[in-house]
Amino acid sequence: MGVPDRIAMEKETAPEKTLGGLVDFGADVLQMVSFRLSGEDYAVDVMAVQEINRLSDMTRVPKAPYFVDGVINLRGKILPVINLRKLLGFPPLTAVTEDMRMIVVSAEGSLAGLTVDEVDQVLRIPKSRVEEQKDLGIGKSLGDFIQGVAHMEERLVTLLDIGKLLSVRIA
Repeated sequence: MGVPDRIAMEKETAPEKTLGGLVDFGADVLQMVSFRLSGEDYAVDVMAVQEINRLSDMTRVPKAPYFVDGVINLRGKILPVINLRKLLGFPPLTAVTEDMRMIVVSAEGSLAGLTVDEVDQVLRIPKSRVEEQKDLGIGKSLGDFIQGVAHMEERLVTLLDIGKLLSVRIA
C-alpha cells in the first residue's frame, strides 16, 4: 500500500478534534504526512492532505510571487502550485526528479499544491515529542510557517502549519 492509500485510509478513521491546527488522534498522538526538502524532514497534518500526485505541467502566471511555480487544473479546479524550496529559502533544483511530488493541501477554504522533493510516510507523533515553534528561537520568516519540531528516533521533523503557508500565497 502506497503513501496516498495510507493517507486515505487514515483520514477515513480520523476524529474531528484539533489541537493548535493539528489533528488530535487521541492518546496524545499527531498524525502527519512526512516529506523531504533539500535533505531535511518536514511533515504536514494528514487531515490537510487531499491527495499526492506526480508533478505535472503547470501554466506560468505573470507577476506571481517568486514561490508560485504556476497553476494547474485539477479536475476543474485551478490551483496555485507553491514551490516549498523557494518559499523556505532552499537552493533550487536544476531538474525535476522521479521522486518529486505535489501534495495537494487545503486549509480554511484554500486549496493549493506544494512541490516537495520526496514524500516519505505517514507518521504518528506523540505530542510529548513536539517542541512548539515559539520555543525554537528561529527567525520570523521561517518561523511563521512552523508549528513545531518533532524529535523522532534519530531525526528531527519540522511540522509545517498549512493554514499559514496557504495564507501567504495571496499576499
